[in-house]
Amino acid sequence: MNRRFLYASIVGLVPAILELGLVYGIEPTSSFWLLFQVSLFWFTCGFTNYLVNLKLNSVLSGIVLTLFLSSPWFIAESVLQNKPEHFLPLVVASIIMGSIIGLLCKWLKKKEQSNL
Repeated sequence: MNRRFLYASIVGLVPAILELGLVYGIEPTSSFWLLFQVSLFWFTCGFTNYLVNLKLNSVLSGIVLTLFLSSPWFIAESVLQNKPEHFLPLVVASIIMGSIIGLLCKWLKKKEQSNL
């Protein structure tokens, strides 16, 4: 069970670090709380993806769960701020990140199974 949480943490850390680097690289003056929010969301998204089994292909599962978990963010950033042009880039970015999460899940679950 400990190995499962370790692998889930790895799947969470990778997208958190990627997104943190992206946000900080684009806007180095971002507040600590924005960077914390971004990191926490993507860590939680990857962690959850690893622990949840949708009985789908790992990449498809990663995309579906990521889109589902990101939907409030899509609403807050595009609909509520009256910036519909942000909607599609947010969805595309989530699909890309969901694919990365799914591939990590597939790789680490295979590794977890070989260690049993």
